[in-house]
Amino acid sequence: MAVRVADGFYIPDGNEALRDDIPAVVELIERTARWVHPATFRALPVWAPHTARGRPLYDAGWARRYTNTRKATGVTAEKFEGNVAALNALVAALDVASPKPKNWTVCHIWGYDDPSFAQQSSVVQDPRYFSCVANMAWLPTPLKGFTDTLPEIKAMLRVCAFHLMDGPASIFRLPSRRPR
Repeated sequence: MAVRVADGFYIPDGNEALRDDIPAVVELIERTARWVHPATFRALPVWAPHTARGRPLYDAGWARRYTNTRKATGVTAEKFEGNVAALNALVAALDVASPKPKNWTVCHIWGYDDPSFAQQSSVVQDPRYFSCVANMAWLPTPLKGFTDTLPEIKAMLRVCAFHLMDGPASIFRLPSRRPR
């Protein structure tokens, strides 16, 4: 609740404002998250070992870098992998029918641990983990913000992924980042 103070209304930290509602968020994630079957993970854990977030994008022959030219300025810039390869890997591993449904987002289980997003995530920049299907869940897009900013939600997803994929498989030898 906002409280009137001398210089305006006091608004608490957004995560603290939602803290009491985390059980409801967990229920939404539990009900809607899509996880790859463990047998699929064991058969092919990494689906796009050639790339990771932030890596340059090339044509199919690896001969030319992809670029974008802005129409307004004419400035040409090189293209980099965002999350497209991870999305394609997850959708294929889940065997999602075409056309792909709208408003679903890839959630990397081990990804950003910086709620301010000031630092880059070394995990998703590593090709061993970027398209690893055990490191991803598919969530309705509105829930994505909770997975990036609430330590309790991140911890819950990591525990779920760990147990779903049968414990300490080699793919889970990732940097340990406990919620603070």
